[in-house]
Amino acid sequence: MKNEHQKLLQEIKKTEARLLEMKVQSQQFELKAVDSASVSFLNELELNEFKVGLNEKLIQNSEDFSNQGRWKYIFETNVMEWSEEAYKIFEYPEDYKGSLNEFYLECIDERTTNLLPTQVEKLKTSYNDVMINHTIHTPNGNTKNLSCVSTPILDKKGDIIGVEGYIKDLTSHITGNKGLDNFFNLSHDLHCIVHMDHHFVKVSPSWSKLLGYSEKELISNSFLDFVHPDDVEKSAVVYDKLEDAELMSTFENRYLTKSGEIVYLSWNSQIDEETNLAYCTARDITETKLVKDSLLNDLSEKELLLREIHHRVKNNLQIISSLLSLQAGANSEHEQLTELYDDSKNRIQSMAAIHEMFYQSDELDKIEFCTYTKKLVGDLSKAFTSKNKIIDFSFDAVKVYLNLDTAIPLGLLINEMVTNSIKHGEDEFGNVNIFVVIKKSEEGLVEFTIGDKGINTQKDILSNEGNSLGVLLINSLVEQIDGEIEQLDSDVGTTFKLFFKNRPSISP
Repeated sequence: MKNEHQKLLQEIKKTEARLLEMKVQSQQFELKAVDSASVSFLNELELNEFKVGLNEKLIQNSEDFSNQGRWKYIFETNVMEWSEEAYKIFEYPEDYKGSLNEFYLECIDERTTNLLPTQVEKLKTSYNDVMINHTIHTPNGNTKNLSCVSTPILDKKGDIIGVEGYIKDLTSHITGNKGLDNFFNLSHDLHCIVHMDHHFVKVSPSWSKLLGYSEKELISNSFLDFVHPDDVEKSAVVYDKLEDAELMSTFENRYLTKSGEIVYLSWNSQIDEETNLAYCTARDITETKLVKDSLLNDLSEKELLLREIHHRVKNNLQIISSLLSLQAGANSEHEQLTELYDDSKNRIQSMAAIHEMFYQSDELDKIEFCTYTKKLVGDLSKAFTSKNKIIDFSFDAVKVYLNLDTAIPLGLLINEMVTNSIKHGEDEFGNVNIFVVIKKSEEGLVEFTIGDKGINTQKDILSNEGNSLGVLLINSLVEQIDGEIEQLDSDVGTTFKLFFKNRPSISP
């Protein structure tokens, strides 16, 4: 690989030499003061000197034109050489006492100095051209951004013994007018400067590419002339407020292209207090906006469908509940059947109420369960209230948001607990006082406490061998939500405490 590379370099040098011969011949034809007779007196040495001098002059003219200097560095001898233009770029002082290497190290900044050992190792091993960025501080106090391109120097064996190349000053392209123009003209974003009278002062070429108007047409009109009619008032208000804004203003609006198409732009704008000019950058977000709107439309359709499903499920459950009421009325002489119908109807109503809350909720993936619990207890109270029994209840609860998979079994659980308290939790006056406490435990679990203050305290309901349907449901539903339930010891009333992990979130 080294030998092939060396052969290529030799071929390049031969080609360069031939080109130089041709340039010399051309120069000889152009020098009318030198006729063919005088040229014949030039011996070979003089001709070579003339070639070298002409080559140096051409290179120097090229350096002066492009602000580009040459450099060479030999690793073993640690010798560095610069061309005249390189000295100019570094602003080398004539009275400098140290070596060229020392001067170079004094000029480069800290970042370049830290990178230098790694870059030198790369130069010693790479047979390809290497480009390195430098930042220097000249003796005259100027900071410059330089780009160095190096090519390896090979010995007869093909080993790298040094590097040579070009150094170019890019400062004006980065921090000067050229840099600003390049940023303004080459960016795909829409850059502009706007006067407070709503007229463009300067626009980047991207504006013409997007809207189809020429730069002259854009600058000759108020920017509001290109804004979608429905967004003109909003855009004017936002822009006029820039003068009072301390921070950058960000907003979106619509523009119309010359062909009448609508484009969506996202803006960042800030006023310059000294000139009262607004410096703005806009980005074409049309494609993103259309995709987003399409997704939102699809989501809206799916939400409507899901609400409709919840609504229909709720209606179907209401129909089943009504059928059970009719069946209970038809069998009113059978007290046990009537009670069974009522219990089943209440269970179905508890599920219907959840579906009703889901299709009425702003967020279809969860409901605020405390509101549901109040509604459920209230509905059960109305269903059981009679002239001889007053049912009262109290709440002490944080907001808990639950998804459908948790809400339905938990709703059935609460239905069984509250029904048990209504049936068996009468106080000495025959009334029922039910309390519900919902909070978050230190372990991050949701804690439900439901009980009554009745005088007919029931012990160990959950562990009785002769379990009723209600107790069987409770144990099954607790397992379904991966929770734990216990009956608290109390001399007054029956109280249950339920723990389970809340999947969505809890708002304190």
